[in-house]
Amino acid sequence: MPSVDDLKKQSLLEWLVDEELEFVANKLETKTYKAKDSIFKEQEETKGIYMINKGKVEIKRRLQLDTKTKMLIMLRNISSNEIKHTAAGWEHVFSNLEAGIFFGELSVVEGRKNHSAEAVALEDTELFIMSKGVFAELETESTIILAKLMKSIAKSASSNLRQLNKRVLKALIGN
Repeated sequence: MPSVDDLKKQSLLEWLVDEELEFVANKLETKTYKAKDSIFKEQEETKGIYMINKGKVEIKRRLQLDTKTKMLIMLRNISSNEIKHTAAGWEHVFSNLEAGIFFGELSVVEGRKNHSAEAVALEDTELFIMSKGVFAELETESTIILAKLMKSIAKSASSNLRQLNKRVLKALIGN
């Protein structure tokens, strides 16, 4: 079971007080992954919301590109690590996440049965997992905790949207 001190470092739980953190701690699973281990793959069943206690995680998605698109990518010489060619094919790296950050929340909030991206441990990683069942139980057990979690999710989504807007603008007008 995660400690309250470890949970205080989690951005998903930033609005919770100690009593609420203790309540949530009893409902979380702790899981560890070695570097390069898959946490989940595209189209795998959604299990819950993942919070990084230690380590780093990469979120990415495989791209199905036609020849013209591949050539445009190479001609534009995208200097970022966002789109890259690997032995498994083309992929788009959405983000690299560190301790204190959460992921997988969109699949849970949207009620998706399967993930639309892949998560891979970049180094030895320890995660706290709030299952989608536990998240759903909070609707009846503690609407206050659920509201606070949704506030954190909305804050993260807003930040991600701002970053996406900047990347789109940069792609359109260049450096």
